Amino acid sequence: MRPSARRWLIVAALFVVTYGIATPLAAYGVFLPVLAEAFAWSRGAISAALSINLMLGGLAGFGIGALADRHGPRVMLVLTVTLAGAAFALVSTVDALWQLYLFVGVMGGVGMSSFYLLSAATITHWFAERRGLALGLVLVGFSLGYISGGPLAAWLIAELGWRGAYALLGSGCGLITMLAALTVRLPRAVEVTVLRGTAGRTNATGGGGSPPDAGPSVTLHDALVDPRQWCLNVAWLLLGGLAMMVSVHIVPFARDRGISLADASLALSAYGVGSVTGRIAAGAVSDRIGTLTTIRIAYVIEALALLVLLWVPSREAMFGSLAVFGVGFAASDTMITHVIPDVFGMRAIGAIMGVLTLGWRSGAALGPAAAGFLYDVTGSYTVPFGAAPVVVLVSWGLFTLGTSRRHRRSSSVLR
Repeated sequence: MRPSARRWLIVAALFVVTYGIATPLAAYGVFLPVLAEAFAWSRGAISAALSINLMLGGLAGFGIGALADRHGPRVMLVLTVTLAGAAFALVSTVDALWQLYLFVGVMGGVGMSSFYLLSAATITHWFAERRGLALGLVLVGFSLGYISGGPLAAWLIAELGWRGAYALLGSGCGLITMLAALTVRLPRAVEVTVLRGTAGRTNATGGGGSPPDAGPSVTLHDALVDPRQWCLNVAWLLLGGLAMMVSVHIVPFARDRGISLADASLALSAYGVGSVTGRIAAGAVSDRIGTLTTIRIAYVIEALALLVLLWVPSREAMFGSLAVFGVGFAASDTMITHVIPDVFGMRAIGAIMGVLTLGWRSGAALGPAAAGFLYDVTGSYTVPFGAAPVVVLVSWGLFTLGTSRRHRRSSSVLR
């Protein structure tokens, strides 16, 4: 098979991996009240398992990315996604809170540590031109998991009970993602040569992109002492915390405004639809107008959507602003992933992605908890949601600093 066709099969496989892993993660909120009722555990205690998952997964991703740089993505993907599927399937057997922490927090955290960073790193090896579109198509699986994961879990619980639902959801997702991961690999030397030639012809005719191995060659040590890495790390941390805060607290936020529970629950669907649109659109648009221009537009969209969400209380405005916020967040999140190899090169892309993913996961773990604490102290969501547009602007500023002083050859890609 020609490399130009093979790489799109890699995109399809990584989409399946991303969607399959995101589904049980998205469904966790549906199981949360069921577990609380079954065992009389507090919702905070149950939520802590997911925080452990996010933090431990970020730490594990650091080592997994480094191993993938040496041995390729296939082995690490297969091992980790299989572990994740087994972890969620084993939740069907829990009788004590520590078991939930072990399965969801520890096993699930390690199992889910690789899919995002290895998907992005693998796409970077296969694509120079049209990399933005390829990344968008892979990462849209994460957003689709949030759209379908909740309804799927609710239906399975109604049909099989929560234990049967978790057993089927975990084992099914684990099997599907494992089979897809088996087909993932890096391009061989002859394929790299062909892809390099294709990218060169595209550049010669005015298209964007550069050969897969072009650009700076930065080691992990160099990246760790580079201020740009830390600027990008914190920028992504803020985006992760903001997105998870909105997704976790938007339903109670809407309920506080007098919107019914049924209507409030649709807010997550609006956010998910916007997120899907944003990933695909940003990927395609960035290949034409450049990464930096695309992310500027995305940050503006996010900030404006959050202002509308805060100041316009109607149900229709809430749905619209959440859909628009989903577009902006997904676009900026995808563009940060897109820009990393242009800033740091391919030499240690897996390990560097692991470090940066730790930033995103740290924000995702802390954001919802911080918003909940502020609500407990103040009695409203005015402070966390009011600060959200400022967080977007700070993230934008840090992203700008993180992409400054770029390697001359990468500047043509970033524009």
